[in-house]
Amino acid sequence: MHTGLVAVGLVALAVTPVNAEPEAADKPSRPADPLPAPPQMRALDFLLGSYRCDYTPPPGSKAAVMHLTTKRVMGGHYYYTDATLEPGRLVGRSSFGWDPVDGKFIVQYHDNWGSSANYSSPGWRNGHLVFKGPLSQVVTPSATGKTDGVNMDVVDDYQVLGPGHFKDATSFTFPDGTTLRGSYDCHRS
Repeated sequence: MHTGLVAVGLVALAVTPVNAEPEAADKPSRPADPLPAPPQMRALDFLLGSYRCDYTPPPGSKAAVMHLTTKRVMGGHYYYTDATLEPGRLVGRSSFGWDPVDGKFIVQYHDNWGSSANYSSPGWRNGHLVFKGPLSQVVTPSATGKTDGVNMDVVDDYQVLGPGHFKDATSFTFPDGTTLRGSYDCHRS
């Protein structure tokens, strides 16, 4: 028997002798299927579940309540946090993950007003998990696809206070250098 091409109509088929599989060393290796979640993701387990978060705003702003639910997705490679902020019925999603190339946590945020952000964190340091990054914040929601907003830098500083209890101290720095600070006190519900 020989290896060759046989023309069948307009289709050429490769004919290979029986038991002529490539040597194991010639086969490309591939990761186990499915690839397990990176162990670093376990550092975000404090977020899992449903929480009620009381928001203490910067001076001059109104207090609010945020309800959030976080679950593992894609086999634990990512955690999705769905949040609703009242009043105003703002609905947002944060996708937390681990960047294995740069060795840092990443977060992508978007909401039903059209705001979006990308944050990152090197990981836990002295009891704090600090995410930093740019936020494109919609100020006045509009169904037209065009509205007023502001680009700012955001810091989310997470601290676990006990089982089912964490705090997120937030700061928003505007282009003129002004920084506003608030915090979310979150209890598992």
